[in-house]
Amino acid sequence: MDATTAKRKRPAASDDAPTTIDEVTDAEVEEFYAILRRMRDATRRLAAGAGAGGARAPPYAPAWRPSFSWEDFADAPPRPPQPDEPVAENATPPRRPAGLDLNVEPPIKKDRKEPRKA
Repeated sequence: MDATTAKRKRPAASDDAPTTIDEVTDAEVEEFYAILRRMRDATRRLAAGAGAGGARAPPYAPAWRPSFSWEDFADAPPRPPQPDEPVAENATPPRRPAGLDLNVEPPIKKDRKEPRKA
């Protein structure tokens, strides 16, 4: 392959084509700069936070504001004694709650009859 045939040259633009130069009037230039000013002003308003009606959003509050009172630092009330705790010799033992204990084996009756076989 020849170097001249490997790369094909594009045809050059003909210099014979008429070129038109648009004449720009002063009014068009002023309109262009007015558009640029409006865009710049809108950008500044949005950046300043005035784009949403001119009202700024309130600053964010902290997520948690602790508030303490003297009751928070008071000593806890004494807890009642548990039923299994030892008590003083002359004190009355605490009452056990009345109820059904499912972990206790039932008492075995001596006069129990053998179950019938069917």
